Amino acid sequence: MAPFMHPSRKRRRETANVDVKLVEIYEDLANENDEIRVKAAGELVSRFTPDKNPTDEQIQKVLQRLFRGLCSGRKAARIGFSIALTETLSQVFSPSRDLSSSSLSIPKAIEIWEAQSKPDGAVSGQEERDHHFGRLFGAEAIIKSSVLFQSQVPLEEWTKILSMLFDLAKKKPWLREECGWIIFCSLRDIQSHKFDVKYAEAALNSLCDNGLAKTPEGVAIWTAAKDLFPTMKFPENIWQHGSPLHVREKATLAKIMKETSESEEPEPGKENGKAKNSGVWNPKLHFAWDFVLQKLYVQSPEQNGQSKGKHSKTSLAGFTDIWTEVVDNGLFASASSEERKYWGFLLFVKTMNEAPAHLAALVFTKNFMRCFMNQLAVDDRYLHRIATRALKSIQARVGREPEFVVPAIKGLMGPTGAVNFDHITKTKTIEKMISSVSADSLKEIIPSIESMIARPGMEDAKAAASTRLQLAGHLLSVVRTQASATNTAASDELQSSVESVLLLLARFAYFVPGEDNKRKETVPEPPVAEATQELFRNRMMSCLNVLIGGRKNPASVPYAVVRKIHDMDESGEWGKFVIEMSEDIKESVASAFKTLKKLTHKEKRAEKKENSSIQAFKLLYSMTILQVYNGDADAVSMLDELKFCYSKFLGHKSERDEAEEASDALVEILLSFASKQSQLFRRTSEQVFGAFADQVTATGLQSMIDVLETKDTLAGQEEMFENQEVGSDVEMVDADGSDDESDDGSENSDSEEEEEDDGELEAFEAKLATALGTHRADKDLDAPSSDSEDADMDDDEMEALDGQIAKVFQARNQAHNKKKEKKDAKETMVNFKNRVLDLLEIYVKKCHTSTLALDLLMPLLQLTRKSKVKQIATRAGNVLREYTKHCKGSASIPAVEDAEPVWELLKAVHQEATHSAPAAHAASCSQASLLLVKILVAHDKGCLSEIVDVYGETRKKQLTSRKCHVQPSFFSDWNNWCVSASKQMKE
Repeated sequence: MAPFMHPSRKRRRETANVDVKLVEIYEDLANENDEIRVKAAGELVSRFTPDKNPTDEQIQKVLQRLFRGLCSGRKAARIGFSIALTETLSQVFSPSRDLSSSSLSIPKAIEIWEAQSKPDGAVSGQEERDHHFGRLFGAEAIIKSSVLFQSQVPLEEWTKILSMLFDLAKKKPWLREECGWIIFCSLRDIQSHKFDVKYAEAALNSLCDNGLAKTPEGVAIWTAAKDLFPTMKFPENIWQHGSPLHVREKATLAKIMKETSESEEPEPGKENGKAKNSGVWNPKLHFAWDFVLQKLYVQSPEQNGQSKGKHSKTSLAGFTDIWTEVVDNGLFASASSEERKYWGFLLFVKTMNEAPAHLAALVFTKNFMRCFMNQLAVDDRYLHRIATRALKSIQARVGREPEFVVPAIKGLMGPTGAVNFDHITKTKTIEKMISSVSADSLKEIIPSIESMIARPGMEDAKAAASTRLQLAGHLLSVVRTQASATNTAASDELQSSVESVLLLLARFAYFVPGEDNKRKETVPEPPVAEATQELFRNRMMSCLNVLIGGRKNPASVPYAVVRKIHDMDESGEWGKFVIEMSEDIKESVASAFKTLKKLTHKEKRAEKKENSSIQAFKLLYSMTILQVYNGDADAVSMLDELKFCYSKFLGHKSERDEAEEASDALVEILLSFASKQSQLFRRTSEQVFGAFADQVTATGLQSMIDVLETKDTLAGQEEMFENQEVGSDVEMVDADGSDDESDDGSENSDSEEEEEDDGELEAFEAKLATALGTHRADKDLDAPSSDSEDADMDDDEMEALDGQIAKVFQARNQAHNKKKEKKDAKETMVNFKNRVLDLLEIYVKKCHTSTLALDLLMPLLQLTRKSKVKQIATRAGNVLREYTKHCKGSASIPAVEDAEPVWELLKAVHQEATHSAPAAHAASCSQASLLLVKILVAHDKGCLSEIVDVYGETRKKQLTSRKCHVQPSFFSDWNNWCVSASKQMKE
């Protein structure tokens, strides 16, 4: 009987023939983790180092296994096995290793590669595909190992690899680019390791023999060979001028790079027919573009600022040549497919990310820009996402290199783009870019914008006006950016940059070029419409509004602009001045400029205190002259008043004896500025008022108080602006037609307005019925019918009836106009009062120690109570609070010589506190009362008992009179003050 064999012993004998560790290494080579794959490759290669002395059988088995692993369907396996194979081949066939007695050789390894990568029998499509990839990766591993380029290895082995790769490229067009990439990289390896140039020559010959020279891969390989081996022998009759990048080969190159290779006549005995297309569209750029573009970046004539057409000795094409012919006229041609346009967008993004700035500026070409704008404009277009990516690449370049904003704006808005790029694409690209322009960049952009305004590229007048409107808006954005970015108030950089913008606006706002204009390119075509000129003037004023606020020398830019306009009017260099002015007005303007000249001389030698007054007058004069230029009739008389003010404030000493009168006139001028519906003139009035606030007289202060006390009505507006003609010839339809208001200035309630509307409608219907001789259906039901009368009306009667009906409707329209006029008048007065309150806030901040400021207490308190416009009431309370806030310490309150007026004012404030009013009014009364208490105590500490009596009298009224509505907070504030004051007195 045979001896019993234990099962476990049998398993041990079986495993002794299997290298478990090697199995694990092969498994790890296919792992998706990079670190695991690399580690496994290292462990495998370490088994075949010379010191391990592996047998031929071991080497052959591992090569078979590695080549077979390249054909695996697992993607990670190809990468891992390829790395291991490359390094194993380098170790096994190392020149330092003696293989004379070995049965292994390079040809044997290539045989193994061929055998393992060839599909046997009937296989599925996927298996066949895997084997093709295995052959591709195997060839790459063999080439990378450099074993083919050893001196003892026959050249035929290299040509054999080349033939197999090119056969694969032709057989499977979807692998053509990968095959070309391997050959392309091999040229670099040959050059870097200084292998014999014969290998490069063999590669070029094989490329041409296989009819693939005029493919994107062929272009890359040929160009790389020219760059790496300039002296080697190249195949003849391929490129007539020696290089795909020759300037005369650009048309052929364009066909190749968009995958439409031109036909080639086959050479005798060779299959050198037309190269096939790759067959499958790839959403990624071909690798050939990387090398071609990098080559163009270096060799382009534009690199050294040479003009187009001046090429190097080899006549290589410039970047502009290739981009225009290959990309713009090729990929972006109107008949080009969406897929090719997609490649074009990828090239644009690549260039925008990588190209030097001077070359990146050249890619905004005609066909590209047309496609770019079309795709951006509509979200659901096929190439919208890639166009958006291209747009972001421009913005990113500007973010990295702020100076690139100049070529970006010129490219997007220039001749090949569109001035209204933002409007077409429904983006804010230009708006955002232009808001980030630096002062230096602005100098380069201004001439371009000037040309765009003059020639927007459209014949339609309305379209041109719309485009010019957008450009004017961009210029305003530039000024805002410059003003916010420049911290120094008197910066020369700011002055220069914004002046150029304002003068550009002024040129088109005030002048029409004459026939003898020297710069024909700046003659507007179509002509600038009057409405557009007005718009430019408004934009210029908006720019000035941005510039004068809170600056040390607010008058510098307005003065420079108005002086330039005046000089250009006299010289005629900008053309004819569009504003018609009489001789009297011209004389007033000329006189004003003489004064401005004097102010400029005074400014140079003025002390700091006097300089603020000079700046104020320069600003006033400049802005008033601009008003004259804008056609404001009142501005001329203001110039005369300014002349009087100047003589009294800053003129000869002998003329300064009427300073009070001059101050009052100045206040009137500032109120005139403040009344205008313009933020610019509001800021101007504030700037100037701040300089002269301490010289305001009681009369001037009263002028401002009068505005606050005027009714918010049409009558109030007419009274304030002395406009007696407004509405005087309008016939009222309603019965009372009165616009009288209550004494407290309150407006009609909504119910009263509705009743007025009902009454107006009824009156209209009554008049219409009278004209027609009819009646309403719900009136006079028993009235006889007038049908028979209507039927008997002749033509004359009908004509008379038409006239009566027309009069009725005309009267109704006039009534509606009157209502609108009332509404507008109210808005005007509310705006005016807000502006006056702005001025008074400046006054109380600067002059809170003046006793004259006390005159504001009662008007402000009454305004917080009487005004039905919440905004005005709140604003008045804020001004009063600002006043009392600045009167904190004893040194900050007015010092009075006579306390009697203060006592009277305190009693008046207490009386005001008894009125029924909003809670804010009570707080304001309390603040005013305590301010007066502080003033009285500072004047005479012994008056406390009398102050207590005043508060006591008010408390008595609260307890005994129903008409007294004083709020509890009025007394609680007083109590708190008493506690605080008693502590201070005891210390």
